[in-house]
Amino acid sequence: RTKNTPGSVFDKTTDDYDRRVIQYYRDTLDASYSTSAMAYTGAQGGFPAGDLNWFPSKKAEWELWVATDVDDHMDNMPTTFKLNQNYPNPFNPSTKISFTLESAAKTTLTVYNILGQKVATLLSQELLAGYHEINFNASDLASGVYLFRLDSGNFTAVKKMMIMK
Repeated sequence: RTKNTPGSVFDKTTDDYDRRVIQYYRDTLDASYSTSAMAYTGAQGGFPAGDLNWFPSKKAEWELWVATDVDDHMDNMPTTFKLNQNYPNPFNPSTKISFTLESAAKTTLTVYNILGQKVATLLSQELLAGYHEINFNASDLASGVYLFRLDSGNFTAVKKMMIMK
C-alpha cells in the first residue's frame, strides 16, 4: 500500500512507515560510556586510542606523560641462561633459534646430526648479556632430526629440531 492508495484502503496509523514513531528502547538504551571505559582507553597510559588531535586536553596530557615516562623494560636483563626451542619446528628450510645470556661470555652455537657429527657452527664469538636470536638456513641438509647445542661460559644446553623437506 502506498500513500496514493485511496483513503478507504490506506490507514495512516498502520501503513505509513515513513512517519511511524520509533519507541523501541527510546528511554532504556544508553549507548554512552565513560572516558575510563576500555573502548575509550585502548592506548597505553589510559589515553584515547587513535588521533589525539580530536582530544586537545588529552593530547597535552599525553605529551607530558611521554616526556616523563621511563621505559623500565630496557633494564630487565635476563637473570638466567636459557636456550629456547627453535621456531618453527619442524621447518623447511630455515628456522630461528633464540636464547638469553645472563652475562657476557664466549658463546658457541653448533648443530649436530643424530649420529653426533657436527654439521654446522652457527655462532662462535663473545656475546653480551641479553636476548639473542640466530637464523639457521638448513637448505643444504637432508630431512631428519638434528640437535643444536649452546655453550656459553659454564652453561650448556641441547635441544632437538626436525627438518622436513
